Amino acid sequence: MMAGTIKNILRKLILRNHRVYRIISDLKRLLKNLKPGSLLELNSVSKQYRQNSLNLNQVSRLTGASAAIVVHLYYTDSWPSFRESIKNYPDPFDLFITLPMHNSGYKPEIMKDYKSAYVFEVPNRGRDVLPFLQIASHLEKLGYEYVLKMHSKKSPHRKDGNKWFAQIVSSLLPKDKKIMDELIMVLKDKKTGIVGPKGQYISLTVNFPANGPRIAEALSNIYYPKITDKLIRNRKQHGFFAGTMFWARLDALRPILDRKFKINRFDPERGQIDATFAHALERVFCLVPQIEMRDLYEIGTRSIKKIDYKTTNIPNWSEVYIGPKPERKRRPKS
Repeated sequence: MMAGTIKNILRKLILRNHRVYRIISDLKRLLKNLKPGSLLELNSVSKQYRQNSLNLNQVSRLTGASAAIVVHLYYTDSWPSFRESIKNYPDPFDLFITLPMHNSGYKPEIMKDYKSAYVFEVPNRGRDVLPFLQIASHLEKLGYEYVLKMHSKKSPHRKDGNKWFAQIVSSLLPKDKKIMDELIMVLKDKKTGIVGPKGQYISLTVNFPANGPRIAEALSNIYYPKITDKLIRNRKQHGFFAGTMFWARLDALRPILDRKFKINRFDPERGQIDATFAHALERVFCLVPQIEMRDLYEIGTRSIKKIDYKTTNIPNWSEVYIGPKPERKRRPKS
């Protein structure tokens, strides 16, 4: 009980001074990298990403393609779902697939369906986020305007994980051509930031005690301290698209992509379900466009509409409550 109380107090102190947290987290990473095997693993991961960076320099954008579709394929049995849904996109595009190295043998299957796809093998670190950051940082230079980020999400800790994944993919790539045409118009608007799947935009307060320090760490590497402090204090006024799958204008993500977060910020894979740097960036992908005053939209199979930054959407698995404060019961007079 006492240990839990002390931990909560420390978290609150860290959130109030994220610059201190940056120093602490940098020291933690340094100590982790000094452990036997950690430095070797980090060097191996860095070497593979350096090779991918060289390969990305060889990419040639398809004539007329404003869109890039980026898919991280950890679970290869999800590929048929992606393959069929991608067919719903009506305009020219280029397809980028990132495959964890243990799935490298699946590349021929992808090339059989999409001969012009760019397939990259990546180490299993940073989940879908680190591979996306590396590819997205090259896309705008190549002339793409917007990007669709997807990954084979199963969320085994959720009973509805497979259903959730299917709903997100069908929302981002609806069969209705009219909705797809509206989506493209929205993405061409330079005021647009993020377009996420319907029903998945939730309050930033969800799981904030676990993720807040890493969110502050990421934002304080992008913006001045006052901007980060203001957002952390006013977190009830903000939200994010759960699941880390969305459409985005690349210029809306530029503050993140320009930062070029180092690989050692991303936690080694341990099956974590929250509180990693990748989970923090899940939020930051939406928070940066909000700081930059971009428009947010949600898209479903039948509609696309602009949404407010603030939301009262709290998933039923969350313990967060953001409603009115309950009235205090007065003691009866004796």
